Amino acid sequence: MTDNGDGTYTFTMPGGEVSVSAEFRQTQSGHICPSAQFKDVDITLWYHEYLDFVIERGLMNGVSDDAFAPDADTTRAIIVTVIYRMEGSPEAAPAGAFDDVADGQWYTAAVNWASANGIVEGYGDGRFGPADKITREQFAAILYRYAKFKGHDVSVTADISAYADAAAVSDWAIEAMSWANAEGLITGRTAQTLSPAGTATRAEAAAIVTRFTEKLAKS
Repeated sequence: MTDNGDGTYTFTMPGGEVSVSAEFRQTQSGHICPSAQFKDVDITLWYHEYLDFVIERGLMNGVSDDAFAPDADTTRAIIVTVIYRMEGSPEAAPAGAFDDVADGQWYTAAVNWASANGIVEGYGDGRFGPADKITREQFAAILYRYAKFKGHDVSVTADISAYADAAAVSDWAIEAMSWANAEGLITGRTAQTLSPAGTATRAEAAAIVTRFTEKLAKS
């Protein structure tokens, strides 16, 4: 949005079919957006508002004092920790079900809590893979289970068969991916592809978490 200085605002209309809505919020004088502190964040790009949302609420932090790494891949431990923070960082189970989640790690409490509440299931061989890059279908599955945990109606689904790579969605992720797509949480990487095995960047993760919070967590 560009403030024209005369009480009007202008913006550049995207080339594709979109819905546009405007929201005006009062801010304190001199307020600086939360993501502006990071030198690697371009506040003119699409992810700006999403980064502001997750940073301001303490859901995601930078990788250092002056870097957010918006284009870096997101790990499974990071996503589970974000969801744990969304829930208010409740008391976690004293011991986890995964051999590769050691005590005292920054993600231990989050993974143990998520496992105890059926939000994560791991790989089925005793491993969670905290440092593994999270795929889009794994992200959808975790959000789907979290939505069920919160008591949300997860019956809405989209017909994802129109995507050229729909057959690449794992059997265990079809229901979750169809739901996430229907809710507008995880859309196609392109108009023709879902890229279920593609990894989610930190900027994409911020966008997905923001959409989930604004659409579902408040209901």
